[in-house]
Amino acid sequence: MQKKNKANLALGVSGAGFLATLAAGGTSFGEGLIHHGFLAATIGGLADWFAVTALFRHPLGISYRTDILRRNRARIEESIIAFASDDLLSVKNVMAVVASQDTAGLLVDYLAHRGGRQELIGVVEAVVCKVVDDLDSARVAADLAPAVREGIRSLALERVLAELLLMLSEEQHAKRILHSVLMIGEQVLMSPAMQQVLLSHIEILRKEYEGESAGRAFVLSALGLDDTEILSIFNVKARAALHDMLGGKTEAYAGVKAGLETMLRTFAHDEELLSVLREWKEKCLDRADVEGMLAYWIEHGLKGDDPFWLPHLHRFVAVTIDRFCASKRWQRRVDHAIKKFAESLLEGHHDMITGLIRERLKEFDDDALVHFVENKVQDDLQMIRINGALVGALVGMGLYLLVWVMERVWGQ
Repeated sequence: MQKKNKANLALGVSGAGFLATLAAGGTSFGEGLIHHGFLAATIGGLADWFAVTALFRHPLGISYRTDILRRNRARIEESIIAFASDDLLSVKNVMAVVASQDTAGLLVDYLAHRGGRQELIGVVEAVVCKVVDDLDSARVAADLAPAVREGIRSLALERVLAELLLMLSEEQHAKRILHSVLMIGEQVLMSPAMQQVLLSHIEILRKEYEGESAGRAFVLSALGLDDTEILSIFNVKARAALHDMLGGKTEAYAGVKAGLETMLRTFAHDEELLSVLREWKEKCLDRADVEGMLAYWIEHGLKGDDPFWLPHLHRFVAVTIDRFCASKRWQRRVDHAIKKFAESLLEGHHDMITGLIRERLKEFDDDALVHFVENKVQDDLQMIRINGALVGALVGMGLYLLVWVMERVWGQ
């Protein structure tokens, strides 16, 4: 049963009891006590019904000082707004609640256990990709090109090359270079094209050696030294010589190595060569379309559905999240920063709370506001009526008992 029906029932029972005991009100102590209890309950119930009803409408058609909510709406609204914005939701009260919370701990829990890691990585990826895709490649390239040109021009590439040559002239590097050259020489020697060239030259040499002498031709034939066999012997001898050089056991190897080291050091200190390199760098830089190359790189390297930097961004965000979750010091700093930021937002935009509450109240017309408030507090107001009837009954019975006792005392 609704509270309103219970309150009406209590008032009805009080009135009915009062009428039922009216005739026997003074015939005996018990009947008088009950009669006055019903009377006081009826009075209390009626008084509370009038008071409750007067909040929202005109009880019994009485307009004087009734329909309080509708008649005092403006003042009530301002009181509600002032209480909510300046007291209940003041910056001090809100920040007192926020200060008691471990915002960094909540963030760590969200990142570590509630899927926040992947969501944060996705958000960062979306934001960065949006920023990069919105770049004007031509304009950015035009802004960067002068700095890039100046940077390349100021970079002493010729000196870098000189340092590289000096480094290569060191013994360990010179050995590696020479071994690589000798190995390449062996591969070139045994290549089909070189073998064919050598075979043709052996044939020419053989013919020149034989000349018109049948004896020389006979001796070569008797020894089985045809062109192919001579080439095979040459290959064996040449490869043996190369392997001796690769082993670093011959004077030839030492001489070649020393010559290579000397040549590299000479080139490293050759100012004429360095000057040529500087001129070549300037010419290449003047001819190069730096702006176009930058624009192409931005458009096809930075942008797109799967740019090269995306995995690196994911790793950076993931590592940053792990560091944050493991660092109490970092968490304290973030917690302090969040609370300071929240406080600055509240202080700067606290008037919005007042505006939001006022706008929400203005959405209700008088009837809707009365209906809304009445529905929210109806149960409590009806309990006032029920309690009024009960308290009235107890007070009425108590007064009757007091009067009865005093009459008996004074009557003696």
